[in-house]
Amino acid sequence: MATQTTLIRGFKAKAERIATECREKLGIHACAPLCAFKLANYLKIPIYRATDFITDAAELKKLEGIDCEGYGWSALTMITKAGNRIIIHNNYHVPARQQSDIMHEIAHIICEHEVKLPPQGINLPLGMRDFDKSQEDEAIYLGATLQLSRPCLLWAKKNNMTNAAIAAHFNASMEMVNFRIGSTGINKQFSFRKNQVN
Repeated sequence: MATQTTLIRGFKAKAERIATECREKLGIHACAPLCAFKLANYLKIPIYRATDFITDAAELKKLEGIDCEGYGWSALTMITKAGNRIIIHNNYHVPARQQSDIMHEIAHIICEHEVKLPPQGINLPLGMRDFDKSQEDEAIYLGATLQLSRPCLLWAKKNNMTNAAIAAHFNASMEMVNFRIGSTGINKQFSFRKNQVN
């Protein structure tokens, strides 16, 4: 997760609007879980598993994190010869991680980020694209917001859900839940509202 961000003023509010709009377009409640695969399908972004392309045993071990210190490759966006964007992700990751990986790539696409050096003759999973820090920060924040928007967190807090319960309900990692709670200040907001009522 990003620590010192380069987000421009107003981007966080914009990310919340996008997260709400995406749910509206998919016909789900503003507080409901948003599936990355369904969102990609709605946006007409094809998603492929890394294992659809990789057959080499050594590379598959890297994807699985076997015989190495844990492989960091998660997902990437590629532009096809026809000019379409596709997402390729590491399907060995747990479902919650896959959700955040794909949301991150969708965020790059929604923000219309451009790859500095488009990969040519890419050899998955080592061929990676390169976005500058400001674009990465935007994708980190928007991707996380798509997965856990402020209305989702506020609803969860109103229902006295623990962080673990929030993670399970929204198919998110504990790290993601902690990041969003910390970056939104939702605990302070919820406490303030409770005090207002009492």
